[in-house]
Amino acid sequence: MKLETVLFFLLALCSSCSRSFPVRASLDRSAWFASLSNGTPKIYEGDRLSLIFATDLPHPELEKKKSGKVTGCKTQCNRTQTLLLSNIPLRSGLYRITQSGLDSLQGTSVYCSYATEGVAQVITRTYNQGNGWLQIIQYDSTTNQLKGKFDIRFKANDGSSRAVHFRHGKLNLLVNKKPLS
Repeated sequence: MKLETVLFFLLALCSSCSRSFPVRASLDRSAWFASLSNGTPKIYEGDRLSLIFATDLPHPELEKKKSGKVTGCKTQCNRTQTLLLSNIPLRSGLYRITQSGLDSLQGTSVYCSYATEGVAQVITRTYNQGNGWLQIIQYDSTTNQLKGKFDIRFKANDGSSRAVHFRHGKLNLLVNKKPLS
């Protein structure tokens, strides 16, 4: 078999596996997928939502190679990356991504952050978004199904030039309508 055929097959296989996750994207030209962090909070606040996603996919800052199978954190895992999407409106529309502040308090934009974690789940680097957007394609209040897409560029907040780019991001999940307690 030619190398190109094998690579195409592996890419197609990986792509189809990632479709079962509530969030997936291309992160710096690699497939990226994650699950809700420890099954936690799809936090519902009135008509707003905050989501915390975790994955055990390797990343360049990981101190040593991970051993074991990558699961996308569908069950307990050694988390290596966390993505937070906050202040998401539960209605169709295109929303700009901004840093936390007055815009997010007034409900006009979505706030995001991203962190990479080391072997002992110690945060190795945090990122604040530079720019981007989130589009809610559909929210069905009867079934609580939320579908959306996003594109976000993050910059490291440690003053380095390190940046990451989530492209072709997709959300597909059920929302638990529970107020914060």
